[in-house]
Amino acid sequence: MNGYIIRLLLLPIMVAVPLIALCPFVYGESPKSSRPSDVVAARSPRELIGIASKKTTTAETNRDFGEIIYYLDKALASKAIVPEHRQYARQLKGWTHNRLGENFSQQGKEAAALTQFELAVDLNFKHWKALHNRGVSYAMGERFDEALQDFASTIRIHPEYANAWFNRAEVFMRLGKTAIAIENYTQAIALNADDPGYYKSRGKAYRIVRKYPQAHADLDQSLALDSQSATIYIERGDLWLAEGNFEKSAADYRSAVYTDKQSAAAFQRIAWMMATCPDIRYRDAKRAILFSQRAIQLHGEKDFRYLDTLAAAHANADEFDLAIEQQTVALKLAEGNATGRELKHLKQRLEQYSRNIPHREERIASRLDQPKQVQ
Repeated sequence: MNGYIIRLLLLPIMVAVPLIALCPFVYGESPKSSRPSDVVAARSPRELIGIASKKTTTAETNRDFGEIIYYLDKALASKAIVPEHRQYARQLKGWTHNRLGENFSQQGKEAAALTQFELAVDLNFKHWKALHNRGVSYAMGERFDEALQDFASTIRIHPEYANAWFNRAEVFMRLGKTAIAIENYTQAIALNADDPGYYKSRGKAYRIVRKYPQAHADLDQSLALDSQSATIYIERGDLWLAEGNFEKSAADYRSAVYTDKQSAAAFQRIAWMMATCPDIRYRDAKRAILFSQRAIQLHGEKDFRYLDTLAAAHANADEFDLAIEQQTVALKLAEGNATGRELKHLKQRLEQYSRNIPHREERIASRLDQPKQVQ
């Protein structure tokens, strides 16, 4: 299927290490009032910075980090603050904005997270973790040029940070620069050879450029590191399918379903294969429809690729009216969300169905071994 589910697979944002390990401030007595405004009224800038620094050791919630920022803002606004304390307060405030951004990101509040990362970088342009996190936010918002700039800055400051190389590779993949992506995946693997996601992503890139032996090596290593990942089985199934080995492709898709029965992508892959395989022995009209419907049930009706699969399944069953209906919806959903190539193929399939012609995938490669019926 042209345009498999391609997402920017960014690694989870890691919790930053506090900058306050060598805090030069004396905390003093704990404030009697729990209201920050009352605390501020009775404290000097140096004391406020000390209170804020102490709170970083236990801060976890958005409110905790917001309170730290409040104390630091008050300290920084004071005319009595000395230059040395101002510099430290700015660094501490940058660290806090970054941590608050990480919280927002984990809560799915990406716009709020980006604002915090931007504030953190403004306060300290050498804060590599904030730069990396801002790059992640930019990438998730498809601001790819800005993301690449931030990942480059992160790598320049902290070249040993494997996630930055990996995430930069993911952006290059989204931009269709597969060869450059492979170089960055390779660097990430050199820094962290134990991450199965790195091998899986590089294996996918090798598949796209049709370097199949390298792709197999990476995906086998990925599964050796994590044999319970449905997404790795799916990716290797895609590789076998690209090579024309339908038996092994079906086996890996089945493994994906067995590993994760809630994997919409696994059901979608099997459904697509059963609906469009060029070898009639692997087509199953009834189950293609059932599996594609199951994928939509699990994933929702907002992804054009899943509706595209259901349309192909209906066309394979000679239900062309239903195929046209689903493909029309898929095409509408794809506008603004699909690549030009994906849109082209969606339109081609719609035209096929209007002429009562089911879609068949092109056999890219062939194998001597002939598979049995998909069970």
